[in-house]
Amino acid sequence: MTNLLITLFLSCLSFLLLGQNTNISGIINTYTSVSSISGTTIIVGSSGGFSVGDQLLIIQMQGATIDQSNSGSFGNVTSIGDAGNYEFVTVCSIPNGTQIIVNSLQRTYSSSGVIQIVSVPVYNDATITATLTAAPWDGTTGGVLVFELSFLKRIQ
Repeated sequence: MTNLLITLFLSCLSFLLLGQNTNISGIINTYTSVSSISGTTIIVGSSGGFSVGDQLLIIQMQGATIDQSNSGSFGNVTSIGDAGNYEFVTVCSIPNGTQIIVNSLQRTYSSSGVIQIVSVPVYNDATITATLTAAPWDGTTGGVLVFELSFLKRIQ
């Protein structure tokens, strides 16, 4: 009987914790630059702020080639390269301050382009209490706002 009561109590507690509302506003993501990728190992500027189990967005921000000739085609994209490639991954381990191991990568990324990792907060129930914003783009990181949620409320 005691085991049944403990199990019931823990089940109710987990239901209440999972159902709790989170107020969100401002910058909710963590960002870091990527210097290289080898298999599922990503070399980053800093692994601080990331944890095993976190969902991440890896995204290549730059890397397209444009026509730079002094002609009428100046500025035309001649190769998209890997610019714009992105995917969601999960952190499997963090061996040190500059490495993050992820579950798998499906796309290619070029270290000659600008690649960043952005944390993806996951909310079961969220209320936006003020404007959500991305960290400003500084040429290496920022400029991306991303999150996952099941239920959203907005307070005006």
